[in-house]
Amino acid sequence: MSAKAEALAQLNALLRAEIMCEPSDYPPVPGEGKAETPVVFIGHSPGGTDAQTGRPYSGPAGEIFDELLSEAGIARADLYITNLVKCWCFKEENGGRVNRNPTAKEIKEWVPAWLKPELEIIQPQAIVCLGGPTAQHFLGKEFKITQAGGQWLELLATSPYLKLVGGIYQPRPLVMGIPQANYLIHLQEHAPEAYPDARANLVADLIKVKQVLEGKPPKAKEDKPQRNRGEEVDIPF
Repeated sequence: MSAKAEALAQLNALLRAEIMCEPSDYPPVPGEGKAETPVVFIGHSPGGTDAQTGRPYSGPAGEIFDELLSEAGIARADLYITNLVKCWCFKEENGGRVNRNPTAKEIKEWVPAWLKPELEIIQPQAIVCLGGPTAQHFLGKEFKITQAGGQWLELLATSPYLKLVGGIYQPRPLVMGIPQANYLIHLQEHAPEAYPDARANLVADLIKVKQVLEGKPPKAKEDKPQRNRGEEVDIPF
């Protein structure tokens, strides 16, 4: 086991030993994957299926995510996948529990304690944010996937992440924001005519990630990125 892999294993063992999620029947979901990877994928929080399996992106959206990776020629085993918050964030709705985005308070509690150490151990060249909430945590509240999704962007000093944790390893990683895979599930149900293009866009974004995995360093887009996918409001996933 490499030094990085051993450090991550110790961190994740500490997470399981010290943290109790609410409800207590669901343990925290640690990150998973290759410690020596140049690319880390970050979502906002585990879903209900993830809380049951103990693995990130293991539910229906995770199945689509794996399909997208395969179409782009990426093996999931070559990545590290984690979340801002390691406990399932849910709300009560119609007698059941449904996923929700983590609150600012939850992010403030979790990120310095658990995400920062993960990133400092791995020190990836690139971070891929799954969904708008995670991307905005790294790239700022003005970031929109509809305008700047799929582009490698610099992590600026004004980044909410940097303000929260106080700094990051050097050289700073570049960051890309893309929709979560459950956006495709939403389109299948509510806008099937938009599904093929949205899926193709996601695969095209992941092909850029593959290039980093193959040893080509990511390069930040110099001019202001613009991607017009036809939406005035950003993708809510």
